[in-house]
Amino acid sequence: MNSFKYTEVSPVEHLKDFIETYWIMETGPLYQPADVRLYADGTTDIFVNMGSTRPLLNNKPLLPGTIYFGGTMTTSSLIQRLPNSVFIGIRFKPGGFAFFYKLPLHELTDEIIEFPDRFLRDLLDVDDQVTDRLNDFFTRKIRNTRNLLPLAKTVEYYKGKITVDCLAEKHHLTNRTLERLFNEHMGISPKEFIKVIRFQQVLKRIRKKDYKDNLAELAFEMGYYDHAHLTNEVKRYSGFNPTALTALFKPHEKR
Repeated sequence: MNSFKYTEVSPVEHLKDFIETYWIMETGPLYQPADVRLYADGTTDIFVNMGSTRPLLNNKPLLPGTIYFGGTMTTSSLIQRLPNSVFIGIRFKPGGFAFFYKLPLHELTDEIIEFPDRFLRDLLDVDDQVTDRLNDFFTRKIRNTRNLLPLAKTVEYYKGKITVDCLAEKHHLTNRTLERLFNEHMGISPKEFIKVIRFQQVLKRIRKKDYKDNLAELAFEMGYYDHAHLTNEVKRYSGFNPTALTALFKPHEKR
């Protein structure tokens, strides 16, 4: 293989509320090394380096044969893609990870750590049965927990244009309970999650060129105070200001 290949496979139906996708990333021997920017999205990942290379993620080497956990992303990250790389992973929906594992997520926001689940590591291999193995594993592992998913879905439904007070009121919770649930099950505050989801909507609009040239108008539509507020938040979550981010995406590009 001399190219880049990225594959996503949906989990079985009863896991779709918790797991966004299983993914495999492969590069061939002639692949040209590249640094790739990842943007804040509120998700968490478990992944393993199945290749022989040691690419860097935010200057941290990802060692061959090692399984990692990536905490909830609230900043942009830079990953190095190298030739002859193979990675396989599980991306959890916001709040979904806590249905399978108990970790101090509030301490792991934007962190990459080695993950000690050797049973899961043994299942992660690039073959035709890997999806079936993962579906079986997570079906057996799922546990009862206070359900954060309706809260996350509400924020996503409103595209991040909702206040913490309104979110708490809609779900008949106090702000303190809301704060505790998000910190426990996602590792970030409800306010932070709302901001990340709103940024993701802005990112989609910028990628599709789905706005007029006036960024101030986009800021108004997306619920920011003004152009400066939009610029600051986009730069925080992507590493670029809106103008620079727009220049990264060509009109015909599909991502």
